[in-house]
Amino acid sequence: MAYGIAQGEQYGEIRTQLDKIIAYAVIPREQVLPAIKEGWSRGAEKRGIAQPLSEHEGSAILGISQAAGLTQDDISGTAGLRALFLSWRIWMVLHDQIEPYKGPIQFNLQPGEVPVIGIANVLLSEEQTRSTYVGGYSGVSIRVASGLYYHFGGMRGHREQSTSLQEVDYGYLLMTTRAIYFGGTEKGVNFRLPHNQVVRFQPYSDAVGICKDGAKEKLFAPQQDPNIGWFLFNVLQALAAKESQVKLRATS
Repeated sequence: MAYGIAQGEQYGEIRTQLDKIIAYAVIPREQVLPAIKEGWSRGAEKRGIAQPLSEHEGSAILGISQAAGLTQDDISGTAGLRALFLSWRIWMVLHDQIEPYKGPIQFNLQPGEVPVIGIANVLLSEEQTRSTYVGGYSGVSIRVASGLYYHFGGMRGHREQSTSLQEVDYGYLLMTTRAIYFGGTEKGVNFRLPHNQVVRFQPYSDAVGICKDGAKEKLFAPQQDPNIGWFLFNVLQALAAKESQVKLRATS
């Protein structure tokens, strides 16, 4: 099931292989449906991550689950269904068919700015560079007057820098057609970052890194969906590219 969906096969082709496997291995009927559900979810997730899927393509994959005997309740909450939805959201951005996000919006958007997707409980972290000195020695101090000393021979050593992530705040992330919004719920860190100020998006498995010109990288990591990094990176790349095209057309 997983292989067939990932390869774009029709249910008829998949069913033929399933029947052969079930008959050859003499798999008990009560074990078949759970295995099909797991295979469907894995295949749908792989297919959704591999490329943006249109509503038609996503519906076809959902149709396979129904044909295989799975109900909506069976696939609800699966990684496969989540991947299909997120893949479709990327497809809509790329094809200028954005459906505005209908969830709670805690920010004052600019005129003409369209909310695309919001995510709660996001950890915001930032790169921190620290300098330490290693080696060296204290040298010698000579008293030259009351309370005054002359130091010579001392060496502080050489400086070494290390980079680490420091947690900044937890909060709500909103992506729009023009910018990225963050509203902190613990420390009150709030900002709007326009797409045209971002110089690089960095993909991570569980987060996306955003680098603003002249600033340290900020990482946004949703805590309730640790495998969403692929979506954040691709949808933000698409939104930034679309915003750039709009401005280019406006000036030409």
